[in-house]
Amino acid sequence: MSIYVRLIISVAIIILHFVGFLLPLTEVFLIYILLANPEWFRNYLNKLAEEQKK
Repeated sequence: MSIYVRLIISVAIIILHFVGFLLPLTEVFLIYILLANPEWFRNYLNKLAEEQKK
């Protein structure tokens, strides 16, 4: 394995490490909810709204 391949692998590992810390899992989950608008989340919000009316 040449030094260039080792360098590329090392840089890729460092980039993946920083991406993992700069984009937390909570943000990814919120983006999913905003973009996909899943039915289970709408049901959860409707249930909360009904409980607030009581």
